[in-house]
Amino acid sequence: MVNDLQSLKARCDLRVLVEHDLGPAPKRGGRAHLWKCPFHHEQRGYSLAVWADGYRCFGACNRSGDLFDWLQRYRRLSFAEALEVIGQELPVHPIGRARLHYASSEPPPGEWQEAARQVVDYAEDQLWSLRGQAALSYLLGRGLTSQTIRKARLGLIPGDWRSWQTLHGLSVPAGILIPWFAGGALWAVKVRRGAGDVKYVQIAGGCAHALYNADSLEDRSAALLCEGEFDALIAEQEAGKLVAVVSLGSASSLLNLRWYSHLITCSSVLVAYDNDEAGEKGARQVCKVSPRFRQIHVPEGNDITDYYLADGDIYQWIEHELYDGLLAV
Repeated sequence: MVNDLQSLKARCDLRVLVEHDLGPAPKRGGRAHLWKCPFHHEQRGYSLAVWADGYRCFGACNRSGDLFDWLQRYRRLSFAEALEVIGQELPVHPIGRARLHYASSEPPPGEWQEAARQVVDYAEDQLWSLRGQAALSYLLGRGLTSQTIRKARLGLIPGDWRSWQTLHGLSVPAGILIPWFAGGALWAVKVRRGAGDVKYVQIAGGCAHALYNADSLEDRSAALLCEGEFDALIAEQEAGKLVAVVSLGSASSLLNLRWYSHLITCSSVLVAYDNDEAGEKGARQVCKVSPRFRQIHVPEGNDITDYYLADGDIYQWIEHELYDGLLAV
């Protein structure tokens, strides 16, 4: 038996397995590939070193082990289940690096953030004023509660849907304003216009490669990736106790390395995009990043908001999908 186990380990490169679980290694050092350690929720640095035959964290947790330890600790498998994975499912080729978007993802300059924060403050005031009654009714009609709207700091830029105005040096279209905060920074500000071919417009100067609601991922073991911000808000409102809810903002947006590193501590990432061609394509693409990502569909309607407005129980749906995922492991 010992010889058989040694033979199994000898023919398997642990770096390949970890790459399938955590994505391409951000750094390399000699024969080791380096990642942020998922076992102590590492935020800075890359202390997890993985070789062909084992791994070790040189950071806070100091954990180490071999192929079987990784499968049992990271995937939470029994020894028998780990053996089955090695015998049937272990990948033999690294995943393609094109599956993660490698564009730089840094917060916008401080000057832009300061100006954008003032725009957000202004838009919030407008939404909760008499002038914002129609916009507020629209948001409430989409199923969002007042508490959710305030927490998300949604706002209103008044005016005809075709109009733009200059606020604090920024050119801003009229519509419902959606700020993207994460880690104390304001990464982007989007505006949902009332009509037109392009419904969502990002204020120039923000980061195009951010992750909406990224702060919700801290210390969470499961996540839900939605196509758009409003779906993410409804899902968090109804099932935030079960999963952290995030969004890339559209079906065509790609997950990059920075934000993927925030997801590596999640043993399960459910991907719920719209039930249309663009949503299917986008969900399939993002699910290639890791076997921990799994596409799911709302039981009814085109998206999460449709399902909720049709009296769908989002909490029960997500709970069921998480349970099915555990059974599938």
